[in-house]
Amino acid sequence: MPVVEFNRDCPGYAEAARREDEIRALPFLGLDELICGLPAKPLTLRKVQWLSMVKSPFLSKLPAKSLIEKAQIADDVIMFLWIISPQFKPGNKKAQRKFVKTYKHLMDKNALEICKEIVEYVEESFLDAGESANEGDQRSYYSATASIISFFHANYGMPIDVWENSLWRNLYRKITGQLNVFDVPLKIVFQLIRVYQKNQNPEMILHNKLSQPKLDAWIVGLNNN
Repeated sequence: MPVVEFNRDCPGYAEAARREDEIRALPFLGLDELICGLPAKPLTLRKVQWLSMVKSPFLSKLPAKSLIEKAQIADDVIMFLWIISPQFKPGNKKAQRKFVKTYKHLMDKNALEICKEIVEYVEESFLDAGESANEGDQRSYYSATASIISFFHANYGMPIDVWENSLWRNLYRKITGQLNVFDVPLKIVFQLIRVYQKNQNPEMILHNKLSQPKLDAWIVGLNNN
């Protein structure tokens, strides 16, 4: 009987695992991401709070094919791209108008593809979050920001500092090396939470959202044969 190796024989497993490794590694390089070819800052607790304030439908777990049918989805898309853009400045209406004028025609090209890229960007940001996967549910962590900040304050010694960035705050952080968890990419936040949980409970079982479903389906197929 041939030896079965899931990393080689399971269809799509190797590619999914490679993508998981890439998603987890890139945020530590401090690089911007890309959505529709536009630079995008990594999703953070602060960005999620802004998106929740404007009731962005992209914080739900709806697929792109459902979102594209939503009324005013073009406005939702441009607002999402504005909030995560490097140019985003709260309250700067002039900068916002310039951004909207420059990119408002994006949806005219391939609306479904744009929505897919935004959904993928959000899903990858929550890759290691312990949340439900029910379609249409709101992302659980944007309404539990305080608990995440409290966790990092208690277990990683990060100060509780959730206010908007300012010149003096940023200068102080640069001099002292102080981090603000509110501005740490969620891809890093959830990995650090996982590390802490695993260290506290080595027997804890963690699942990978991209590769595990492929492995589970493959094993079910083997058992049915």
